[in-house]
Amino acid sequence: MTAQVNGAGNKLGWMLDDVANLPEVRFVVLLTADGLCIAFSESVERDAAERVAASASGFHSLGVAMAPDCGGGSNGLRQVVGEFDDGFLFVKTAGPNTLLAVSTTALVDAQVVTYRMNGLTERLGGELTSPVRHQDGEGGARP
Repeated sequence: MTAQVNGAGNKLGWMLDDVANLPEVRFVVLLTADGLCIAFSESVERDAAERVAASASGFHSLGVAMAPDCGGGSNGLRQVVGEFDDGFLFVKTAGPNTLLAVSTTALVDAQVVTYRMNGLTERLGGELTSPVRHQDGEGGARP
């Protein structure tokens, strides 16, 4: 795919390369918890990335709904994984109200993908979260 696929509306797409360039990874999509596509790797077209974002949000929501039944009321969801005939879909929280979805082939090393997703989500969390404003001094909270 060319850079034209990612165009001006995909300014954060480059941040996904750490995972997108792993062997057997098809593509990576960064999305809001309610299913809007924020960014996507160059290996996927925008329309497909938007479909995956909408579906991955619902998939993650199912995991959240099931969490209490898989360990108690305060059990948090770390990741959901769908296994298909020809690959996997990994969906993980990447920051406040933000998710990371990774599509792979069936030959992927799931442990490596999960490890790299964890590292990426740590970096993305810092990029996607606004710093807390302090009321005292310069840069304080606005009325």
